[in-house]
Amino acid sequence: MEDILNKQFDQLQKAIDGIMDLKAKGQSSEEARTSATLMFVALKHANREVKQKIKAGRDKLHLEKNKVDLSRLQLQNLLYEVSHLKKEIIRCQKFKSRDTHLELLSEGDYADRLPNLPAAKEDMSSHKKHLHRLECELRLRKDLDKQYSALLNSKQELLQDNLSQTQRYISFAPALRTLLGATQPLHDALQLSLDVEWKLSAVVKYLPKPLYILFINLQSIQRISDDHTFASEVVGYESEAQMQDLLKEKRSASLQRLKAEDEMDESSKSTLDKALLPHPLHIRITIGAAGSNQLILLIRYFELIKCAAVWAQMNLAGNNGGDTNFVHNILRHLYANDLGNEIPIPGMQYELQNSNISAEECLAHLEAKDFGKPYCWLQGMCSIPTVNSSMVYNHELNLNKNTREIIARISSRWNSWLKLSQQIRGLMYKDVDLYTLKENIYPAGLSCSLVQWTVITLEEFHAQNSDVLKISSDDKGVTYSIYRAVIVRGSAKMECFIRVPSNYPLEIPLWILNVHWNGCHTSQNNSAIKMMEFWTNSLQPTQLEDNERILYAQLFRTIYSFDIFLETEGSIQSTIEYNKEKPYISAFAKRSRARPYKYFKKGSVYAFKQ
Repeated sequence: MEDILNKQFDQLQKAIDGIMDLKAKGQSSEEARTSATLMFVALKHANREVKQKIKAGRDKLHLEKNKVDLSRLQLQNLLYEVSHLKKEIIRCQKFKSRDTHLELLSEGDYADRLPNLPAAKEDMSSHKKHLHRLECELRLRKDLDKQYSALLNSKQELLQDNLSQTQRYISFAPALRTLLGATQPLHDALQLSLDVEWKLSAVVKYLPKPLYILFINLQSIQRISDDHTFASEVVGYESEAQMQDLLKEKRSASLQRLKAEDEMDESSKSTLDKALLPHPLHIRITIGAAGSNQLILLIRYFELIKCAAVWAQMNLAGNNGGDTNFVHNILRHLYANDLGNEIPIPGMQYELQNSNISAEECLAHLEAKDFGKPYCWLQGMCSIPTVNSSMVYNHELNLNKNTREIIARISSRWNSWLKLSQQIRGLMYKDVDLYTLKENIYPAGLSCSLVQWTVITLEEFHAQNSDVLKISSDDKGVTYSIYRAVIVRGSAKMECFIRVPSNYPLEIPLWILNVHWNGCHTSQNNSAIKMMEFWTNSLQPTQLEDNERILYAQLFRTIYSFDIFLETEGSIQSTIEYNKEKPYISAFAKRSRARPYKYFKKGSVYAFKQ
């Protein structure tokens, strides 16, 4: 068809060219036009045939497309059926009957409980046998459910009976109170205390929940303790607790006003005082026997910050208690990283921000009013959940064990600090005889004299040159008390700078020694002084015998080391000022020329050695 069309186009082109030539020569082109017009008829006929063939091709193509689409649809249906069958196969493979989770009777119990039912026949399949057994167990469980319903009904009847009996006994209460009041003079005459428990419970029931839990645990510990060195009581009046409940809504309204208003400093302080009022009832814990030095802990609960705070006091017996500032160090260093410098209640900072109060203001207010600090261990005793500075959540559940452990730790620290403060007081006021102390291992050879023990500043202590300051611990929150002791023997003088840490007995007192004799000798310029400091500071509480005191033991180590230093150093001087008085084998040993500071005793033989 393409060739025919091309041939007709060429003939038409030639006819048109002939017409153009005739017109150019001026001749008549009518016949040529007629023949050219007839060529258009043939071209139209060829065009119609082309369109018919194109239409037939399109129809054939459409039929083939329909066949392909039908085949593809059938393929998709088959693939879907295959996928569905595979899923069904997997589901069938994973199928498990719900009775597999049931706890069925064993074969023996099955035969005992259902003896009248015939056993499964041998010709039954395993599936039918299993269905038969499930039907039997279903009947058995229905019977048990009926028995349970009957027992439940009887229980309800007993509860109703108990309730009616309780109401009957409660109706006797007014008559019993009247009888108790009428016989009160007889109780007083016979010195009976039948209403003590009733009065106690009347006050305790007004305690806030955390303090109530703490008091119940303290009472249980107090009852089972053998000694009488621990006591707890509720301090406050029942009427004040009732008034506290009535004013609770009023204080919450004041907090809302505080959040909306920005007042002057004085007015904000007064509002803070009202907002941080403790509960009228608080707990008083006394550690120590009656008639001796006692540690008193006052535990209060604050509704605004939802935690408890503790304040420590001393009850001195006589005038021999020593320094009283250490009582707060006992609580601050009871547990590591628990200094009471934050409010350990989850989310409390956001609640305080809503009230325009910062946590620092609350802590400063508690300390200024002698309410103490909110330690994490105290919240654990009160069953209050806490979050410490390391974002570790803790909620103590074993309250009795935890409370006993904390009370025992406080008692141990209290006794240690009380002994240490008494030692310091005895040395400052010279109330002790060094010759008669138990820590004096060699009384006959005490040649030095302690002439002074005074308090100095921390700057004076750090002004000394010693290697022990470079290796001493620098724990967070630890404070120090600094003392200066002067020991003399003849023309020689030794200055002792003692640093007592606030976390004692976790850390023992540290000594720095300066000897003034033929110059100034320190650990920086004299290895003998460095070894003397090491010998004094190496003493540990575990090395002490029973009833020995750490500060006295360190003092005697220092004194005897000073004596040996003078006697060994004087032996190499041109003028011998100090003769050998201490029993030692050799004045110097090894290349380090170590001095015989160490005292040992074996049987009746005693001496000093390196």
